[in-house]
Amino acid sequence: MPAELYKFQIFANFLAIFLGPVTAVLITLWYQRRKEKRDTKQRIFLTLMAHRRSNPPHPALVEVLNTLDVVFEDKLKIVQLWHEYYDLASAKPLNEPLLEHKYIDLLSEIAQSLGYTKLKQTDIDKFYNPRGIADQYDLQNKIQQEFLRVLQNTSALVVTKKEESK
Repeated sequence: MPAELYKFQIFANFLAIFLGPVTAVLITLWYQRRKEKRDTKQRIFLTLMAHRRSNPPHPALVEVLNTLDVVFEDKLKIVQLWHEYYDLASAKPLNEPLLEHKYIDLLSEIAQSLGYTKLKQTDIDKFYNPRGIADQYDLQNKIQQEFLRVLQNTSALVVTKKEESK
């Protein structure tokens, strides 16, 4: 075996031994970062879907809406729809039908970007809200309003110490 071929073979082995693991680590890190971004987008989409008709808006919904600019920075259409939704939500007076339509457009675009190609806007518009939960919310709202009415119309609360029974 010629000396030059032998030196080349040693060099090639060194490169293979050194570059193989380094390349594997770099590919693994790239894949993990990509998967992490996708998982974050998936979590955001599921949160938006789960709370799409929450009234008042659930804190988790507000949190993920406020992160859309960062998480979907590479999806200009989603960022644009989020800005349009934000502008509508901030407008006075509030145009609820237009706001709901824009929200469905936003969810639909996110679904498409995540690969949910068979999910239609009519599916996104459906929302299950059991009557019992709505009734409980209405009751709590009425109790809060009545309590507030009483407090606003009461000038003072008299507190007396209770007599201990012997």
